Amino acid sequence: MKGLILKDDRRYEYTEKYLKTKGFVFDENINPKNLDFIIFPFIKEVQQNLYDDDYFKKLGREVQIFSGVRSEYLAEKSQKYGLNYNVMMDDAGVMAENAVPTSEGVIAYIIQNMPTTIWGSQILVIGYGNCGRDLAKRLKSLGAGVFGLVRNKEKENLAKEDAVKPVYTEGVFSHEYDAIINTVPSTVLSEEMLKKTNGALLIDIASKPYGFNMELAKTLNEKSSLLPGIPGKYAIKTSGEILGKYIYNILRGEQNDIDG
Repeated sequence: MKGLILKDDRRYEYTEKYLKTKGFVFDENINPKNLDFIIFPFIKEVQQNLYDDDYFKKLGREVQIFSGVRSEYLAEKSQKYGLNYNVMMDDAGVMAENAVPTSEGVIAYIIQNMPTTIWGSQILVIGYGNCGRDLAKRLKSLGAGVFGLVRNKEKENLAKEDAVKPVYTEGVFSHEYDAIINTVPSTVLSEEMLKKTNGALLIDIASKPYGFNMELAKTLNEKSSLLPGIPGKYAIKTSGEILGKYIYNILRGEQNDIDG
């Protein structure tokens, strides 16, 4: 199979290497009509002057279109020309696998920027999805007292199952925290609530529009940080291969099995 990869992320180097081991060929100069797949930028905007209607008209109808996060431009062009569009970070399997390098990256940042050990610290994780749950369990295994800010009974039960203490928004500040990590791409803690964090290290790993006002967060703790796209910064080989396995499974026409 012949493909084109438009690299804007370090993970893509390893995605390409993985797919080459499966016999796939990458050629920047190939005629678009001969492409089997195109991997568009992971997060950056598509160069619309290069990949315009004339370009999409030349593509074969069986070509598979990929990007890391959803691009409305690619979604619109794919629908217009009857192409299959695959958003890697919308896939449940990819998200689950990415939870591991994400957690390790957050833990690395905490170790470097919190004045105390993780052992014995009190840490709040906002959101109990794939990333939040994996992170909470790993922090728990390192000896932290971990709280999970949840929004319903289902998430509360998951937290309890993991020996993580579930809290709801109304009772979140009945405890003090050394660090607070947000995984939810929306505002859960208001600015007034952030002011009650008493100098805790504030880390936001959510995608846009994020969850914390980071300008305010840095005034409360100068080491607070916005850390989007952690798998593109930590464990990039593992993260790139996760993407490669997903793409490989799509291209061979099978259900995505990231362990395959």
